[in-house]
Amino acid sequence: MPERDHGWEPITDLPRDWLRLSDPEISSVRVEWLSIRMALKPGALTEFREKISREWAIETGKVESLYDIGSGLTRKMIDEGLDSVELSCQTTSLGAVEPIIFIRNQYDVVESLYKEVLEGWPLTPHTLRSLHAAFVENQDFTVGMLPTGELVRIPMAKGIFKKWPNNPLMPDGRLHQYCPPEQVASEIDRLLAMHAKHQKYAVPSDIEAAWLHHRFVQIHPFQDGNGRVARVLAALEYIKDGFFPPVVTADSKTDYIYALDKANDGDLKPFVRYLSGLALKQTCELMDLAKRPENRGLFASNPVVDSWSNAWSSSGWPSRRYA
Repeated sequence: MPERDHGWEPITDLPRDWLRLSDPEISSVRVEWLSIRMALKPGALTEFREKISREWAIETGKVESLYDIGSGLTRKMIDEGLDSVELSCQTTSLGAVEPIIFIRNQYDVVESLYKEVLEGWPLTPHTLRSLHAAFVENQDFTVGMLPTGELVRIPMAKGIFKKWPNNPLMPDGRLHQYCPPEQVASEIDRLLAMHAKHQKYAVPSDIEAAWLHHRFVQIHPFQDGNGRVARVLAALEYIKDGFFPPVVTADSKTDYIYALDKANDGDLKPFVRYLSGLALKQTCELMDLAKRPENRGLFASNPVVDSWSNAWSSSGWPSRRYA
């Protein structure tokens, strides 16, 4: 039996000094971004939002190695639409898969968040099960490991909490333990109770997104697909705060796993900053785009926009970059 390098423990709440975890850049950008967003005409952000959703949908599956799509095809699908390229069937550990089917499921889930936020969607065990079922709607199998070490395909339990342990074998041969199946329901209840308390105390979105994602992954309540659900929970927190969802890409997977490992060791701050960095980068790029003189037609006329127009008509708006 391999030596266990990370035994399971019940999830913990935020530390008492949780405010120190927040990224100070988020607060200043939030004020500027929301003032711009409120001045935009209805529908002005639709095209950009859909591009972000397409990128999120494609990359969340690449991170999980559900399929492999090169950077060129990924860029074309983001810019021109999911149907702009014809993706061939691929053979993976799950068998023969059609990447576009997974991507469309993932796109539909992340796009649905905007509607759910407007309707005050409550986060409940049923919500989590529904999100999982939507992600794996067309995934009929997952991969499991027998005690002998043999990998086998097993039927996917869709929208159902796990009935068997799903502890992965690490590259060094050690076992990473997640929540035992018999403890999943109670741990999910604790997660959602803490989350509700955080909402009451107005925990900032960058902290809550990282905490919720990490603690959900610690529980690992489903047989497979936990990473996809965790990333959409983080996306939900940013969307509720007026941002677009951070896009974890396959290219940044090493940084993503590193930050999660630091959170496993008790330091959530690197993961907070990893996700906020992704959100800040795309938000600042969008603000720069919106402030270009040729895009003044996106805004309704009001005193704030008129003051921007004066800046535009002189030397142009100073670009704000976040790298």
